[in-house]
Amino acid sequence: MSEQSHESLSDIEIRDILQSMKNDELDLEAKEIIRQGGKAGRQEAHKQALLALNQSFEEKFVEAVTLALSLNEAQAKKIKYKKDRIRILKAHGIDYMAIDGAETSQVLAQVAQAIIHEDAVVTNDLHDIFPFWKQGWPMVQFDNAYKILSDDIEIHYQEVLKVLLEKI
Repeated sequence: MSEQSHESLSDIEIRDILQSMKNDELDLEAKEIIRQGGKAGRQEAHKQALLALNQSFEEKFVEAVTLALSLNEAQAKKIKYKKDRIRILKAHGIDYMAIDGAETSQVLAQVAQAIIHEDAVVTNDLHDIFPFWKQGWPMVQFDNAYKILSDDIEIHYQEVLKVLLEKI
């Protein structure tokens, strides 16, 4: 985002920034992690790529929503959490869960949280999200999970930008 604060930007400037964000590649860092992982570290690289993808999506999402809806700093921090995200967007006339891929963003966040805090063990919320994931067992086939989630989160990000652009 530009060095200016969003309060000093006109609607046209905000629209231009959001339009340019449509060209963002959420998976650049993730792809680099996978490339450097090689065949031997394929699953570990995809696990780290999932974390990078989640972080990239969250940063871009917060940036876009904060800019488009002129959120204050406290709201920008809260938008990272599912219930607050839904509530804040609803206050601005946006039904977040109706946006294509909203569930994907929640799954991606839960996967990242499980990798970090649950030592990559499938939690209750992630049970059967993928046919090869069962609660209490270690996550497997990170490459397949990454492929599915990276495609779906890109679609979701584009849909979020579309909805935000309609609000301006």
